[in-house]
Amino acid sequence: MRRPSAVAALSLPGTHGWDFGDYPYGLEPLTMPAPNSAAPDGGSRDEADLDDACLGFLARAKEGFGITPPVDDSRLGQLFWFRWIIGHHVSFVIWRLLADELSRLSSNPKDREAASVAVTEYVRAYCGMLLYTGSCNSAIYNADIRPSMHRLHSTFSGTWAPDYPPVRSLFRGRKLPPVVDSERERLVRQVELSHRIHLGVAAKLVEGGRSLLQQSVAQRDANQPRMWEGIFDCYFLTLRAPTTRQEILAQLLRRNKAIVMDLATNGLYPGSPESRDETLAEMRHPDIVECEEDLTPSLFRVAGLAAGFSAARVAKEMTAS
Repeated sequence: MRRPSAVAALSLPGTHGWDFGDYPYGLEPLTMPAPNSAAPDGGSRDEADLDDACLGFLARAKEGFGITPPVDDSRLGQLFWFRWIIGHHVSFVIWRLLADELSRLSSNPKDREAASVAVTEYVRAYCGMLLYTGSCNSAIYNADIRPSMHRLHSTFSGTWAPDYPPVRSLFRGRKLPPVVDSERERLVRQVELSHRIHLGVAAKLVEGGRSLLQQSVAQRDANQPRMWEGIFDCYFLTLRAPTTRQEILAQLLRRNKAIVMDLATNGLYPGSPESRDETLAEMRHPDIVECEEDLTPSLFRVAGLAAGFSAARVAKEMTAS
């Protein structure tokens, strides 16, 4: 039996108002299965509850969930810490969803079209999460966030992320998965966009312009100690335990809702105008600006696709009056 705190963290969100953590921009742990472990279905009742919650989530796409009191300059550190942790949580879930769809592309030719669309949408949403976690200004990042990683381990690296290996090849552009022809160009554009955003965010935040993921990727030890993945999970408040598919998606909905409310309240670049002005010229390219504007809609689309709805159904639910 799960403890009450675990039950709360795995529960479905409400349709209005802040209900993530104990207060706005508080944190919750993410519970994920062990890497490469299957996430079984939680039963028909859980499936029905998830469908209802997701439909309610999509129905709020136009109206919104409400807002919180805006964060002033004195609380920007808390807000950016929230974005750093929760944005990574959503990325971890996206990687897992993406790995499942890549597997489906190879094993079930009948699902190729739906899986192809989902792959592209998940990569698009990951681009949004790179922007969201990278929205921090350089002063707070270098004073608070980056040192916190080094305090945990002097060579802390993004290459330790346990859920990243199954999708590494895709993001490095080594081999395009067997998506349908109609999605090939769109997927290639999104993968390339993720790379440019990653480089742009790193250039803004990291001295020398290289991210923690890029710095160690060429030096990854094939015999890496398992504790490195454990340290990574510990830092990002990620627990490993048997977890159903419905529980993973409930946690995704909880985080998506909190992010949507944050963006509605504070915008992507809160604080003084200098926060936005730090962004390099290449990060103001029209396709990156479009991705910024699409960040919230992409979270709704990912939620619907992850719950098993078709892209057409998701679009219909989001535009229904």
